[in-house]
Amino acid sequence: MAKLYGVGVGPGDKELLTLKAVKTIKNCEVVVVPSGMSGGRSIALEIAEDYISKDTEIIVKHFPMGGQEQEEKIYEAFKAIEEKLTEGKDVAFLTIGDPFVYSTYIYLLKYIEEKGYETETVPGITSFCACASIAKEPLVIGNEPLLIVPGEKVNTIKDEKYVVIMKVYKMEEEILNTLEEKGFTYVYIKKAGREGQEVLRNREDILKSREYMSLIIANRK
Repeated sequence: MAKLYGVGVGPGDKELLTLKAVKTIKNCEVVVVPSGMSGGRSIALEIAEDYISKDTEIIVKHFPMGGQEQEEKIYEAFKAIEEKLTEGKDVAFLTIGDPFVYSTYIYLLKYIEEKGYETETVPGITSFCACASIAKEPLVIGNEPLLIVPGEKVNTIKDEKYVVIMKVYKMEEEILNTLEEKGFTYVYIKKAGREGQEVLRNREDILKSREYMSLIIANRK
């Protein structure tokens, strides 16, 4: 039986794909990649393109962020994948970072497994792990917990000392205000491992940057 592979391609650096990810991509007859805009480019494809065999079929599917349209597009992608699986072709669905961290793959997997198709997930290096290395900023130490939250949940921070804030785009000022009120120092990283990568620690520089592919690592004593 053909299999769907969910493959994490890491944060952006072409050299940060795992050996297993590269092997899986090379071996699959079909590669499906997400795009945030209809007809737009796919960052996941740009990261992995050097490892895709020339005769591999590439399918780019539009995945809008949230709303009813997102659910419709996820189901549309499922049907496209199901068609290839029923033809006996192994399919790789590529995701930025890791497939189980804020990924559309999670929703897609529900449809695939409900139909009884075989699946396998290949983990990828997460954006926050890569960003910590780029910024030379520890994520967490000792027996402390690490809190990972999307920007809209920044107010849920309680007594945690180590925090990662994801999905910060267009919420930068609110997030920085909250972190400063709670006594955090922070670092902002954008386009990790890609052209335009920056590490910013100055509030005004961060507010001027405003990049979708970005996150904040923060800690306090």
